[in-house]
Amino acid sequence: MKKVWGLFLLFLGSLLLVGVLFLGIRLWLTNRPFILYPQVNPLLAFSPKEVEPSIALLSLAGYEDLQVFRKALEEGELETAYVTLAFSTSLEDQERLGGWISLAQAFAERGLRRKALISYGQAYNIAILNPYLSDLERAEALIAIGKDLEKMGEKERAIFVLRQAEALVRSSLYLKKAQRIALAQKLGKDINPGEFNSGSAQPAPLSKDFATLPESPYNSKERERLAQTLASSPTKKALQALREALKSEDSARLALYQEKISSEESLPRKVGWLLEKISWLTLKYRIAMGGFGLSLVPEWEIDAPIIKKELANSYSELFTIYAEQAVSLPESYEAERAWYEIAALKAYYALSGLYPDAPMDKIVAEVKESHTPKLIFLDSSRTFAYEAE
Repeated sequence: MKKVWGLFLLFLGSLLLVGVLFLGIRLWLTNRPFILYPQVNPLLAFSPKEVEPSIALLSLAGYEDLQVFRKALEEGELETAYVTLAFSTSLEDQERLGGWISLAQAFAERGLRRKALISYGQAYNIAILNPYLSDLERAEALIAIGKDLEKMGEKERAIFVLRQAEALVRSSLYLKKAQRIALAQKLGKDINPGEFNSGSAQPAPLSKDFATLPESPYNSKERERLAQTLASSPTKKALQALREALKSEDSARLALYQEKISSEESLPRKVGWLLEKISWLTLKYRIAMGGFGLSLVPEWEIDAPIIKKELANSYSELFTIYAEQAVSLPESYEAERAWYEIAALKAYYALSGLYPDAPMDKIVAEVKESHTPKLIFLDSSRTFAYEAE
C-alpha cells in the first residue's frame, strides 16, 4: 500500500511540475519582448571570407554599386551583394529599398533565415523612416516585406509589418482614392475610401536641396585601373600597387576635404563636400573591415576605430549644418517639415549602421517630436512603428 501511495504522490508531483513548466513557458511567450529583426550592426553582419574579391573590387574599379550588387546577386554571391548594399552611399533610395528586399528573398530561398531577417529589417527601416519615399512606395514596400515574412513562416513578424502598412494606408494624407483601394485589397482589408480625404500632392522633400555636390571632386582613374587589374589578376604585385594607390588617394582626398569644408562659405556647397568626405570614409571603413574579401590596407584595419570616429564626427557635422539650413527657411511650416526630414534621416542612417555611434536617445526624441504620422520607438527591436499600432 505504501508503494502505491508513493507512486501516486510521484505521479501528482510530476503533473504539478509539468503544469508549472507549462505556465512558465506560456508566461514567457506572452511577455517576451517583440524583436522584428536580429539586433546586429548591419555593417558588421558579414563574413569577409565569404566575400568574392573579383566582384567586390569592381566598386573600386569605377563600376556603379547597383551594377556590382546585381552581378553578385545573379552569380549567387550573396555575401558580396550584402556588403555592397550595406556600405553603399551612392544608391538611390528606391534602389536601396528594392535591393534589400531582393537580397532578403535570395537569403530566404537559400535557407539563410537570419541574414534574410536582417535584410528585411533594413528594408523595413527604409520604408518607415526614409523621408524621400512617397507614401505609395512606402506602403507597397511594407506590404511586400510582410507578405514575404508570411511565406517564411514568420507569422508574428508578418502581422506586425502588415499592420504598419495598414496604419499608413489609413493615415496618409497623400494617397489617392484608387491607390488606397488597391493597397487595401493587397492587405485583404475593407477600407471605405470615402472615410478619408482625397489625397493631396505629396510635397517634394526640402532637405534634398540642402546639398550642392561638387562636379569633379577627385580623379580616381589610377585607383580604378589598379582595382580592375587586381579583380582580373589577383597577384601580390597587383595587390601592393592598389594598396599604395589607396593610401595616396586617402591623403590627397582628406587634405582636399579639409581645405574645402573649412573655406567654403556656401552651406549647400559645404554640405556637398561633407557628403563626399562621408562617402570616402565609408569606403575606407569597408576596406578596414575586410569588406572586399581581401586585406587591402592593413594599416586601416588597425585604425578602424579611428576611421569609425571620423565618420561619426562627419555625420554629426552634416546634421548640424542641415539644422542651420532648416531654421533659415522663410516659412515656419517649411522649417517644421525640414526638421522632420532631418530627424528621420538621422534615425535611418543610425539604424543602417552608416552613422556609427549615433546618439540614439536624442534621435528618438527628435523623431517622436517631429514625425507625422506619429512614430514610437520599440526598444526591444530598436526600430520605429506607427503610434496607432
